[in-house]
Amino acid sequence: MVRYKIPLLLQCLTLLIPLNVYMWGNWLLVNLQWAFVRYQYTGLGSGFIPVNRDIDFILLGHTTGIHNILAVVFWTTGGILLLVAFFLTLIASLGEKAVPIRNASFLVFGAGLLFCLSALERFTAGFAIPLGIPLIFITGWITYRQQPEYDDDDDDAEDDDDGSHPESTPDPE
Repeated sequence: MVRYKIPLLLQCLTLLIPLNVYMWGNWLLVNLQWAFVRYQYTGLGSGFIPVNRDIDFILLGHTTGIHNILAVVFWTTGGILLLVAFFLTLIASLGEKAVPIRNASFLVFGAGLLFCLSALERFTAGFAIPLGIPLIFITGWITYRQQPEYDDDDDDAEDDDDGSHPESTPDPE
């Protein structure tokens, strides 16, 4: 049975649900954005834009302006942090290790903060509705609150010096 089932399911959910809806201008541009893809609707057409295309637009010079560039950088970094946190939680659930689950919670909090900053940078002339971003912070909190299980092996190593173990007592023979 998976020990960290709820944080693992919540982190899967944060990768699958739309995290942000935003509008620019007088409804000229409307976006629905997930962690690694966004759906963009304009008067000229609509379609899905993966995160790698956003990065290509910046590198090729099609996207300019510090606000747009920072929005893509924040969003991409937040998505990467969510993915790393998911893998750390998966490792923690399979290996019953406490350290990766705590590290994963900090990464989830950081991703939520970066997604908020991206929404602020993306549309300074419109509005943003953070649909899934509160779920990211809830996921980070639930992941952080998981009680780690500590192995009793460390306690046994400390007790070896007092001679209470049968291996450390000499045979009477």
